[in-house]
Amino acid sequence: MKNLKASFEEAFFNSDDTFVHPTAIVGPHVVLDSGAKIGPYAVVVGKVHIGENSRIYPHVSIGFPAEDVNTRTPLGTVRIGKNCQIREFASIGASKYPTGTTSIGDNCYVMHYCHIAHDVTLEHNVVMINNVQLGGHTYIEHHAFLMANSATHQNTRIGQYTALAPFSGARQDLPPFCIMDEKPAGFAGLNIVGLRRAGFSSGSLQAIKKVATMFYQQKLPLDTIMSVVEADASLMQENTVHTFLDFIKKSQRGVSRRSTINTTVSFETGA
Repeated sequence: MKNLKASFEEAFFNSDDTFVHPTAIVGPHVVLDSGAKIGPYAVVVGKVHIGENSRIYPHVSIGFPAEDVNTRTPLGTVRIGKNCQIREFASIGASKYPTGTTSIGDNCYVMHYCHIAHDVTLEHNVVMINNVQLGGHTYIEHHAFLMANSATHQNTRIGQYTALAPFSGARQDLPPFCIMDEKPAGFAGLNIVGLRRAGFSSGSLQAIKKVATMFYQQKLPLDTIMSVVEADASLMQENTVHTFLDFIKKSQRGVSRRSTINTTVSFETGA
C-alpha cells in the first residue's frame, strides 16, 4: 500500500513539482506557476495567480470576496509572488473591483491567522507574524516586519524596513526604517538591528537618526527639516534620508508624529 503520509511530505516539502493536495479546493481560474504547492483543505477561488515555489499551507483561504457588505462574489485578482509561504488559516481577500488586485510580492512570509484584506499590497520580503490584520488598501513596503497581533487601518502605508510592534495599530502612515509601537502606533526608535542586518552603513544609520530626531523628538516642521538637510552635504548624499522625507511628503493619509520614547533617550539604546 502507498504511504500517503510520506508521499504528501515529499511532494509538499521536498519536490520541485507543482502540487495540489486532493482535499484542497482550487477554482478553475487559479493559475499555479512551476513548483507552487497547495496543502490540505486550502481553498483558492477566483482569479488567483500563485508564483513559483510558493507554498499555501493547510486551511488557508484565498480569493474570496472582499469583506464588504455590497460585495457578494470574487471580483478582482489576487497575485502572489515567488517563494512565498502562506501559513495555516491565513486569509487573503480578492480585490473589490473587477480590475483591481490584491498583491503579494516575492519572498513574503505570512504566518498563521493573518488576514490580508482586499486591495492590499505587500512588496517583496515582507514578514507578517501570527494574527496580523491588514485593513483594505493597506500598502506595505519591502522588508517591513509586522509583529504578532498588530493591525492597520484601511488605506495606511508602512515604509520599508519598518517594524510594527506586537499588539500595536497603525491609523496613519508609518515612515521607513522605524520601530513603531502602541495604539495608535508611535515612534519607538529606529530599526537599528534590522538595518544593520540588511547591510546599511554606519553613515546611513547616523544620517537617518539625525532626520528622525528632527521629525519625532524636536518636532520641527518638514520645511525646516528639508532646509537643514539641503545645507548639510553629508545628509544630502544619503539615500535613506531622501527615502524617509519623500515618504512623508507623498503621504496621502498623514504620517504619525507620535513618539513613545522619552526625548532624552537615545534611539540606539540596547541595539
